[in-house]
Amino acid sequence: MLPEHLLTPAWPQADLSTKYWYDLPTLGAFIAAATTRLKLLTSVLIVPYHPPVAMAKALATLDVLAGGRLLCGVGTGWMRAEFRRLGIPFEQRGAITDEYLRAMIELWTSASPRFSGRYVSFDDVSAYPKPVQQPHIPLLIGGTGPRPWRRVAALGDGWLPMVATPDEIAQGIAAITMEQLRPGRELRPLWVGYTGVTAGYDPLVQQMRGHVVDEANVVPRGAVGPDALIREIERYRAAGVTFLSIGFAWKTAADLIRELEWFARETMPAFNV
Repeated sequence: MLPEHLLTPAWPQADLSTKYWYDLPTLGAFIAAATTRLKLLTSVLIVPYHPPVAMAKALATLDVLAGGRLLCGVGTGWMRAEFRRLGIPFEQRGAITDEYLRAMIELWTSASPRFSGRYVSFDDVSAYPKPVQQPHIPLLIGGTGPRPWRRVAALGDGWLPMVATPDEIAQGIAAITMEQLRPGRELRPLWVGYTGVTAGYDPLVQQMRGHVVDEANVVPRGAVGPDALIREIERYRAAGVTFLSIGFAWKTAADLIRELEWFARETMPAFNV
């Protein structure tokens, strides 16, 4: 999973780790070259921050280099201060996102791409390479609420909310399904990813996610053991989640290895994995 910010405020009181963000296509290409099976999930690429022609090219190139292992989680962005520093109108981020995604799909799928919009237009162009995946790189739409749900139904291949309870997940799936039933749309299986379950409390991570964090989604592993985590995973699976990322509290590679070994030993057998 590859997260993103582009130009965060200085905020002297903030820890350096909250400001340290790698360029996603560059980082993804490095990981792709060093692996053969790992899938790469942008979680999430902030669409309004990037000119869509350049980003479509970068992501298609990454998909080719990775042999079709790229999943593109996308969002509209939330940090108003970052939008201001980039000179991008915060209030227009939803409209910009919709148009940029449509332009990127056109570049990925058409032999003779053409597009005319408010924010981007092109005609009489060629756009290669095309992604390995067909018809295009899966677009997994971030966000919660009526507009993101409509975006999933119209443009997405899946839904990737940042923070949501199981009940909110089920509500969102129902709303997306209703949107897919509109005339001219196709009802298809929905990939639903969730990244908000944490097996251990990390104060710094919670501070970084403070704009959306729901303390109910934090399971203090050391205090309650694996049973609570297993129950939490089951709740999300029952709600319709098909991809679940579990976060751990760690400071060193050795810490993370211990956490992963604990998870594999104590939790994964409950799911016949």
